Amino acid sequence: MPTSSRRDISYAQFVKPRSRRRPWILLGLLVLEIAGAGTLFYNTEQVHARHAPPSPLSNAGGPVAGETYQWSHVAVGGGGFITGLSQDAGGNTLVARTDVYGAYIWSPEGNRWVQLVNADAMPAGDRVQGGLAAGVYEIAVAPSKPDRIYMAIKGRVYRSDDRGAHWVAAGSGSPFPLTWNANSDFRLGGPYMAVSPENPDLVLLGSPEAGLWKSSNAGASWSRVDSVPASLDRDPGTPGIQAPGAMIWFESGEKGKATGRIWAMSSGHGMYVSQDGGNSFHPLTASGLQPMMLKRGVFDAHGNFFGVDAASKSAWLYRDGQWRDLTREAGLPVTDWSAVAADPHGDLVMVFDAGGNGFQSSDQGKSWSHLSHSAAVGAGDPPWLHLGDSSYFPTADVHFDPKVAGRLWVAHGMGVFYADVQPGSTVTNWISQARGIEELVANDAIQAPGQSPVFAGWDFGMHVKDNLNAFSTTFGPNERALMSVQQVDWTPADPSFLVTNASDQRHCCAEDGNAVMAGYSTDGGRSWTKFASLPTPPGTKSDDPWRMAYGTIAVASGDTNNIVWEPSENRKPFYTTDRGQTWQPVQLQGEVGDNTGSFEHSWYQRKTLTADKSESRTFYLYHSGEGANAALQGLWRSGDGGASWSRVFAGEIAPDSKAAAKLRSVPGHAGHLFFTSGTQDASDTRLRRSMDGGKSWQMVDHVDHVDDVAFGKAAKGKDYPTIFISGRVSGQYGVWRSVDNAANWQQIAQFPAGSLDQVSVIGADPDVFGRVYLGYVGSGWIWGEPAPCRTPKPVDGKICQKIR
Repeated sequence: MPTSSRRDISYAQFVKPRSRRRPWILLGLLVLEIAGAGTLFYNTEQVHARHAPPSPLSNAGGPVAGETYQWSHVAVGGGGFITGLSQDAGGNTLVARTDVYGAYIWSPEGNRWVQLVNADAMPAGDRVQGGLAAGVYEIAVAPSKPDRIYMAIKGRVYRSDDRGAHWVAAGSGSPFPLTWNANSDFRLGGPYMAVSPENPDLVLLGSPEAGLWKSSNAGASWSRVDSVPASLDRDPGTPGIQAPGAMIWFESGEKGKATGRIWAMSSGHGMYVSQDGGNSFHPLTASGLQPMMLKRGVFDAHGNFFGVDAASKSAWLYRDGQWRDLTREAGLPVTDWSAVAADPHGDLVMVFDAGGNGFQSSDQGKSWSHLSHSAAVGAGDPPWLHLGDSSYFPTADVHFDPKVAGRLWVAHGMGVFYADVQPGSTVTNWISQARGIEELVANDAIQAPGQSPVFAGWDFGMHVKDNLNAFSTTFGPNERALMSVQQVDWTPADPSFLVTNASDQRHCCAEDGNAVMAGYSTDGGRSWTKFASLPTPPGTKSDDPWRMAYGTIAVASGDTNNIVWEPSENRKPFYTTDRGQTWQPVQLQGEVGDNTGSFEHSWYQRKTLTADKSESRTFYLYHSGEGANAALQGLWRSGDGGASWSRVFAGEIAPDSKAAAKLRSVPGHAGHLFFTSGTQDASDTRLRRSMDGGKSWQMVDHVDHVDDVAFGKAAKGKDYPTIFISGRVSGQYGVWRSVDNAANWQQIAQFPAGSLDQVSVIGADPDVFGRVYLGYVGSGWIWGEPAPCRTPKPVDGKICQKIR
């Protein structure tokens, strides 16, 4: 594996040996799992060979008999928003939900978080790639039964009775799948599901469109609670219901004793209360103004209810049959409130705004004092999380630990943090505890010959990984929060030279001049120089910082100064021959209007511009015919660095290629191209290839569907790069490789390392045979390589397990 460096900190040294309960059932014979780093070993399998299987080669350079594959997460750490937390009343089980993929449980034995949504734990029907590729809408630990967890994901509810080792799907009586979006504008609110503190079989779930649902038998059957109306649509002009689901709380009285009443907030309608176990609800009796759209709420140790309202930007207190607006009566500011927490063993109540600014009260909300905040990286956590120590500390859910006195947990925009506070504190000193969480949305994975691999994603840029098993210490192009990198490209002219189209997706905060950090690196991605200028595409204004952003970008194979960039929003592509000092427009014959590009939305997983990796100044651009430019559909080629273009193939190369299509050039073989639509839903998802510069295309035998394709080091004795794909071969999904120019395929993982996430990108190592990288839409990257399974007992914190 790559050597370690001072840029990385060891990932494994803080992880204790522990099985993560993932014995995937594969067509291979052998699986090895590494507890701390999540490593697996698979046998490869030869299928549908048109010729005899290749002869066994040496370990150093090619396939061998009985070969196994090792898979691990690329250790980046943290990432996307942790949107909610749940813990049982005894503080034994702590879980966290995410907005883009899955949920995590804290493992005290492993001293890390462990992903709950995996192929071994979920029901067989969900064990397909992309089957549960979504964030978790809500997760709840039963207060009286710490091994019982309920999880709402992708329209269904699941239950586990063994702390997430196995899940069963919810039963009948409800219109499952329900409709919700775990990554909506309302994802930071809740709880959208709650479990009775006395009866772990009684659970209620609130959905945006279908209202409140109840199960009295641990999810075996469900019934609609008609007395609580569904939330009001806050944007009727947008398809679907733009509103949070109903929120649920089981009321507690003095010293936290359960009262038996249940509260439910329906957005736009207000608070409802049940006194019969959730069978029926009636509006909460209250005089005067009241909140209509709470974001979070909690009962304190005296039975008072505190809530924060996203609509009125007020904090509220319900006591003695009356709502009190604390922004009016107690001096709290009108702001974008985010969270509220109450000490179950004391009088301390705390409220936080979306940026982490806090206020505390020890007298049941009569008076409040301000809390500032700081943040630090916890022992063994990713060093780059020091970025959390900023004036804006993105905050979702906050609650007190029921076991550790004075300890607060926060669901944060980069992971989970904790702080130990006491009444009278003036600062909340947050400490990260995010190790094990990998929640970045992967956009790219590239490696140039002789260089370290580079992984690029949304929110936190790109990570140069000298050591794949060590947490990143920083990210590029600089440590600007929410700086996203959609693509990185390298050139054979100088493998240490990279280009990127990095852009900030917030569409705010351009005052520092770094809203778009597209540019180049001359040292393999360790430092970056912004392009000296940005063009102004037709229909945009020169003072718009995002006029040229995102999209797809490529650098010529023979000239580091020659770059072509097609931005998003279908804006016109441009090329430069002086490394971005000046830009000229790409002209395609027959183009109409201003928006002549072919990259409609900035979030597309689309790589449809590539430089020929062998032929200098040759570029290929696939146009799928958006908007008024249907006549441009097809593959365009430039042999003069982008100055002139001719269409070499008219029409779609593959159906439904307007979104996630990938066009890849084979290094060392001029004119060799591969193409996939990148979608599973098209009428024809077979892999295409061309060996004449895109003039003609052939189907690759037996390859039914491909997410992406990459090229790694050729096997010993071969003159063609090893081809890797994530997709289906003869109807079977997995990760595959071919060492003989796509004549035969070997399965190196039945499933991308047991994840139910969706593969979005694939890359490969040009220097180490068999090493391959896969990126997910919500859980970062994994890497695999041939490696032996030496022993069935723990070795260096690794566990080997045979699957028969």
